[in-house]
Amino acid sequence: MRNITLTADAIFDNPNNLTGKLSIDGIHIFVDNIDVGIISSYEFDVPSKEEFTIQLEGTFSLSKIYNNHKKNILGSILKVAQTDSLLIQYKGNIKYHLGIFSHQYNIDKEQKVSIK
Repeated sequence: MRNITLTADAIFDNPNNLTGKLSIDGIHIFVDNIDVGIISSYEFDVPSKEEFTIQLEGTFSLSKIYNNHKKNILGSILKVAQTDSLLIQYKGNIKYHLGIFSHQYNIDKEQKVSIK
């Protein structure tokens, strides 16, 4: 089977005067509650008082997903056929650091994606 690559733009807003860096610490991607893999990004700079976007990307093996979730995938395929959409969830951590200070933020977001 083939691989599938998922890309997403993560939009952040920094209302503070402080800059810094953000790093992605293993954000899991779930498609209709099936953990399909981990998405990643390079460490990136945080501008002060600005909205900014970073691109996230992950490549997942369809055969591995199929072998691990045969029953759930059949249900997801039937659901897509009926609703033309998938529920995508992003769960994991993003770490902010500035000098010796660091703080970890929990990410738990979901979105409905239309399939056309």
